[in-house]
Amino acid sequence: MERYDRQMRVAQIGKKGQEILRTSTVLIVGIGAIGTYAAEIATRMGFGRLILADRDFVELSNLQRQTLFTEQDAMQKEAKAWAAAKALRAINQDIQIDFLVDDANGQSLLPFAGNLDAVLDCTDNFATRQFLNQWCLEQQIPWIFASCAGTFANVMPIIPGETACLHCLMEKMPLFNETSCDIVGVHGALIPMLAGLQVSLLTKSLLGERHTNYYQLDNWEMTFQKFGVTRNPDCAVCVHKKKLDTTFSKQPMLLCGRDTVQFQIGTAIDFKELQAVLGQQEIPTNVNRFVLTFHFQGYDFTVFQNGRVLVHGTNDLMIAKKQYQHFFNEV
Repeated sequence: MERYDRQMRVAQIGKKGQEILRTSTVLIVGIGAIGTYAAEIATRMGFGRLILADRDFVELSNLQRQTLFTEQDAMQKEAKAWAAAKALRAINQDIQIDFLVDDANGQSLLPFAGNLDAVLDCTDNFATRQFLNQWCLEQQIPWIFASCAGTFANVMPIIPGETACLHCLMEKMPLFNETSCDIVGVHGALIPMLAGLQVSLLTKSLLGERHTNYYQLDNWEMTFQKFGVTRNPDCAVCVHKKKLDTTFSKQPMLLCGRDTVQFQIGTAIDFKELQAVLGQQEIPTNVNRFVLTFHFQGYDFTVFQNGRVLVHGTNDLMIAKKQYQHFFNEV
């Protein structure tokens, strides 16, 4: 426990608190800007087991705000969850770090249900947050919502059966826009501040201190505000247990701000078989553990083993579909 000596000297944590952290399992969904900072803080603090979930790969534009990744990761288009796990294991070999290269959904998270003490929302889209809200309520797992754009950050702990849920919040205060980061950007220095606040709330929750407030930070104006949020007694999700449609669309989808269209195949992809097909057309490929990439007729393709295909270089669904169907039959 010597490496945590300074942390255990904090009166609110102590040896007992450190032991609680050491035996805790936390799922971090979204290993981008917020997620990489939060995961590194939790790793250095000695949380016993971290599960990193992200469906994406590392790009050069990520490096401005996403710690743990290197230029080599970006050049090789490494899966974010895998690259982050590799970096974190080099920081602290005493904790268990697992990773999931996939969407966060009921099927992909099934192996972890019943074994989690908390979930950190470090995502960048409302569809995933809506799913996490419902899934955590069903599994009775505390989770901490977080978002940021421009110079503003928002964070709120959600405890099933005790606090307002995300659906309660969104009905009262529709502040969040899943494309806002693409429109207004994000201040790089804001992100570690938000991640630190999120992990602080996580630590307090695991040590028995419950919070029911919604917090907002502006790191340009240097303001910090705390709002009381009451549970909606008629909330469809946390009170009436209504199941919302939180599935991801299988239809072609434009990824906002990225000039990229996503397709979802219903089955896993065999990279060797795909390489053979592309080889017959003399199309070179680059492949790593989770991602295969190639270039065709001016467009870049990124293919994931779980059946997700990205066509880069256009925001026109029809053009992207035409390129996609050169190689894949299922849409």
